[in-house]
Amino acid sequence: MALNTDNTAPENLDSLTKILVIDDEISIRLTLSKILTKAGYIVEQAESGKAGLNCIAKFDPDLVLLDVVMPEMDGYDTCKAIRSLPKNNQLPVLMLTGLDDVNAIDRAFSEGATDFITKPINWPLLVRRVRYALRASEMTKKLHTANLRQSQAQTIAKLGFWEWNKEANLLTWSPELLALFGLPLTPNQGTIEDYLALIPDYERQDIFNMLSSVNPQTNKQTVSLQHQIVMPNQTYMVRVYASKNEDNLVLGVMQDITEIHEAEAQLEYQHYHDLLTTLPNRRMFTEQLTKTVKNSAATVISIDIDRFHLINDTFGSVEGDKILQIAASRINGAMEGQGLVARMASDEFCILLTAEMDYGAISSFVRSIQQTLNKPCQIKEQDIHIETSAGIALAPQDGQDAETLINAAKRARFTSKALSSNRFAFYDSSKETDHSQRFYLENELRNALKLDQFVLFYQPQIDLKTDKIIGVEALIRWQHPDMGLVPPIKFIPLVEEMELIHDVGDWIYQEALNQAKAWFDESMNIRVGINLSAKQFIKPELVANLHRALRESGLPAEYFDLEITESMAMQNPEAALNTLNQFKELGMTLAIDDFGTGYSSLEYLQRFPVDFVKIDRAFIKDMLTNKADQSIVKAIIAIANSLDLKVIAEGVEQAEEYALLQTMGCDEVQGYYISKPLPAPEASAFIKHYNAK
Repeated sequence: MALNTDNTAPENLDSLTKILVIDDEISIRLTLSKILTKAGYIVEQAESGKAGLNCIAKFDPDLVLLDVVMPEMDGYDTCKAIRSLPKNNQLPVLMLTGLDDVNAIDRAFSEGATDFITKPINWPLLVRRVRYALRASEMTKKLHTANLRQSQAQTIAKLGFWEWNKEANLLTWSPELLALFGLPLTPNQGTIEDYLALIPDYERQDIFNMLSSVNPQTNKQTVSLQHQIVMPNQTYMVRVYASKNEDNLVLGVMQDITEIHEAEAQLEYQHYHDLLTTLPNRRMFTEQLTKTVKNSAATVISIDIDRFHLINDTFGSVEGDKILQIAASRINGAMEGQGLVARMASDEFCILLTAEMDYGAISSFVRSIQQTLNKPCQIKEQDIHIETSAGIALAPQDGQDAETLINAAKRARFTSKALSSNRFAFYDSSKETDHSQRFYLENELRNALKLDQFVLFYQPQIDLKTDKIIGVEALIRWQHPDMGLVPPIKFIPLVEEMELIHDVGDWIYQEALNQAKAWFDESMNIRVGINLSAKQFIKPELVANLHRALRESGLPAEYFDLEITESMAMQNPEAALNTLNQFKELGMTLAIDDFGTGYSSLEYLQRFPVDFVKIDRAFIKDMLTNKADQSIVKAIIAIANSLDLKVIAEGVEQAEEYALLQTMGCDEVQGYYISKPLPAPEASAFIKHYNAK
């Protein structure tokens, strides 16, 4: 959910804003106090209504968070007493009440509450609600009228009410609800048909049936529903809680949740789309291919850009990303609606064709795609021709499931790549072992460890508070005598398929430990982080092996950081929790990498003993121009802060990104703005020079 929240001090308010928390549950009081203190507020606690009233006279708070259910003096009586105190008729009072307890909400307002926060409390939204309440209080003071207090609180919460007399078929709208949708304040009464006319046709009957089920003749007391409200200039998404009140009328509490709905839709979009190219991602492609092969024939085409790493190495990742966007646009345009195209990996795309085509037609199609891609494009005033290799697999003869077909197309692509650029090949199982780049790479990889061809590069991580390098991320490279410096995207997937990942992974953590110990012996005290693959993470011996290596190295455990991806952790959360707890017992620091790109469970994130979350570069690179990405970054930082986790932002390449993350409260950053990944000697020199400033 894209929440525009952060834990910085509220804008346009005194930095010494004081908040009083009144709640008989000590755990709730302590949690509220901790979060609000981090947000820059001065917080006082009271365990009962009576103690809270005494505290108000001494503490003089700017806002009160008040629980409804308390012994002796409940929240309603406490709120009423607060309003009777001198100079407290405008003091913001936020009541803590149950989610579906509409009557409690109504009574809270009647006793003078400014707003309410539902239980269970949505912690990431808490600071935002408090900030809005404080802003509302400032506005109310300036208007010098207590009559606007309830209206202003409802406006900020985007709440309003309507009341339906079913017998007379009269539906009365509150002024707040009319204002919420920009409607005239009069007339404020109509019929249920007037209300339904604002709802799309396909929803009207269901909404009417649900509202009709709450009436004096039934035992159904409350319904919760969500629907659209269509106005001339805007379509809203609203949540409605409708219940029977004491007068046997149906009371509807309506909240505008358009922003939340749009944020959820954006996350759903990101779940199935590549953020850089806006094409469908591997997940969507695989799901669609799985559905297709169950019912019909299919053609899968795998395409990648030849020598793409040279573009990145020569012009940088920003220009490399532009090439990927150009390639994606050209492929999508050449498709002319014939099928599905997706970005599968760094420079790898896949096309799914469902129409029946012979070999000649498929060949012509692929050739036209490659010719379209090969047209020159400019990077820094230089013409670049995108040369590609393509592989083709056909269902059902080359495979009857998505994974088999995708792998067959990739292997055919390796075959074409071994011949020359701008070539394509059909998958042929009888010739798969001939002239295959894959087998060449496999043979070379099997010898890479023995020949000491792997090397670790280290990318510095800056503490935004001290402007000092306090950590590095270790990144593997393959120094091949003929292919040069091979990036991990080119060989790590193959290493995992070949089950070499355990040997390579053991080498990585041993090498990283040795380097971390060398820096520790020089009193540099640099935290070194390594990435664990999914296969490594589930290996039963991993914890014991790492424990032994750490003990033998002599490095204090807090200077060694293990990173796992969000998706790895959520594949089997309980098993991940057990493994992470074992690592934590060893004293290592733990990080969730690529945070925000998957479907995390906050329940498990609260339980995981991690120290850091790393914001994926996908959210950082467009943050300056894309408000949605900026909101997501703020939300991630707010969530992490509420869970006592530190945040590292990856892929920072501009000074403006660095400054914005600093103001958002991010803890650490890494990226080309600070330094590209460096070999150990260069990394040592860079760290010493930077920290000596």
